[in-house]
Amino acid sequence: MADEMDEIINEFVTEAEETLERIDPLFIELETKGYNKDLLNEIFRGMHTLKGAAGFLGFQPIVDVAHRSESIMKKVRDGEIQMTTPLMDVILKSVDALRLLISHIRVKDGVEEDVSALLKEQDSALENATTGQAAEKEKIAEAALAAEVKEDASKEAAIEKPAPVEPKVEAAESEKTHAPEHAAAQQKPHVQTITPPADDTAQQASKEKDVVANLRVDVSRIDKVMDLAGEIVLARNRLLNIASRLDVVHSGDPLVENLSETTAFLDRVTSDLQLAVMKMRMQPIQKVFGKFPRMVRDLARNLGKDIDLEIFGEDTEVDKSVIENIGDPLVHIIRNSIDHGLEFSDERVAKGKPPKGRIVISAFQKGTLIVIEVVDDGKGIDLEVVKRKAINRGLITEEESLKMSEDAIVNLIFLPGFSTKEVSTELSGRGVGMDVVKTNVAKLNGYVEVITKKDVGSTFRISLPLTLAILQAMMIKVGKEVYAVPQSMVEETIRIKKEEIKDIAGQKVLTIRDRVLPMYDMATVLGVKNVVDEGRDFTYILVMVVGDRRFCISVDELIGQEEVVIKTINGIDSDECGILGATITGDGTVVLIIDLAVMARGLFAGSSK
Repeated sequence: MADEMDEIINEFVTEAEETLERIDPLFIELETKGYNKDLLNEIFRGMHTLKGAAGFLGFQPIVDVAHRSESIMKKVRDGEIQMTTPLMDVILKSVDALRLLISHIRVKDGVEEDVSALLKEQDSALENATTGQAAEKEKIAEAALAAEVKEDASKEAAIEKPAPVEPKVEAAESEKTHAPEHAAAQQKPHVQTITPPADDTAQQASKEKDVVANLRVDVSRIDKVMDLAGEIVLARNRLLNIASRLDVVHSGDPLVENLSETTAFLDRVTSDLQLAVMKMRMQPIQKVFGKFPRMVRDLARNLGKDIDLEIFGEDTEVDKSVIENIGDPLVHIIRNSIDHGLEFSDERVAKGKPPKGRIVISAFQKGTLIVIEVVDDGKGIDLEVVKRKAINRGLITEEESLKMSEDAIVNLIFLPGFSTKEVSTELSGRGVGMDVVKTNVAKLNGYVEVITKKDVGSTFRISLPLTLAILQAMMIKVGKEVYAVPQSMVEETIRIKKEEIKDIAGQKVLTIRDRVLPMYDMATVLGVKNVVDEGRDFTYILVMVVGDRRFCISVDELIGQEEVVIKTINGIDSDECGILGATITGDGTVVLIIDLAVMARGLFAGSSK
């Protein structure tokens, strides 16, 4: 019985947290758009459901806070009061309190929060809103009466004999008769949305249908299936390799042909299984984006700034691990955009900008990558300030700063503890916390780019692989070793004659389709001894695309594409050594996977753009 009750409580906690996540951004949308029947109905239903479930389980503090919040939303919905900023502040405070109360139930710490002060604040806010609304109506009525008296006096002065009163009285009676009918007609839809029993039955039937269609599964079980799928991919690769070699040696043997057919079928099934498991782990990024409207509202109010927030692509699905790890980096980026990037209204107007600042958060899929962008139209990052701070802190020398490209200077903001602010505040300048951005994104095998222009704004672009466990890789040979590089960053592979490589100011370059690209030797970059015959007059080239950068890498041999499973290497920091992890190839060889994003940063750190 105890186990059943625990399961019921866990289900309540999960659904309650989902409800609060869903309705939290709706409050901000309501405040921005003004009265909106659909938004109010959805918020009201969420609070009503939460209150009912908490009441069933005996969580009285949750019932009390939710009931008063529900009462406020009902009066707003029915037009009895208007949603003001002070009233919204109390509502959002109530949502935070509900979230805290539910978290105590989830962790079972036995802590009981005292909500009596909040309940009084809710009652007071509702009373003030009601009184204010009544006073406003009375004021409007008095103004209308004064206007009517003035009009009557004007008519009496214009004619010698007063007009009969009856027609006017009849008109007034007519107005009194029809006005309530009109009001009732307008309020009728609102009354209907307070779900009657018939609708309850329909909603319950719909809910039961959803329960049948959806099954809650513990995340650890899905992760286990994902790990097993990865192992199957490795075994599939080995079998394909063995079947291919047997086909060469024993061509025409019926058993070998049967083996080839079976492995081809296994290849298709394994790919389908991998895709199905990946989709099981995918969640809409709305789970992360939904927190930002509230955060932007609160921070903007605290700083006295006027900011519009726009969100696009919240339905884009990403891997579960992305949802878990991308929140903190985005919070740091958005906080810094608000505090340091966007100017105050008077400063913006002086620059010829709209008085309201603008932040745009978007997510979209680009090939095999998920791209998340945070764009602001603020002052941008002052590269000279960044450079001066880095010199003062001993991070770079004056001589080094003169040789640094703009990209290299911007990347200084990702150093731990770097800040352009003279005084530390609750909200920091660009840089503080940026090391968190880089570290967390690196854990997801992704990379961050910053595009900035003074007085125009900044764009932070985070690119992440679609899946974090399995990737398409290009297998290459450098010296005696085989390496893997993510296929998503390889634009094309070509074979060129060595005479086509030119040297400009000490930098090797290649001209590809009328575009001059810098070229680097992979053996030199990796510190591997080149064992290729020097007499060979050609070399293989990978044309790489990392963000907005294009460059070429020369390798000794191109082996081909292969689907690999990433295995993390304990004690290895990808951001330091440029190694994403390792994998096992089809012939059983352990191969290192190169982190091209880290490699590109190193290559371009001291070069001009």
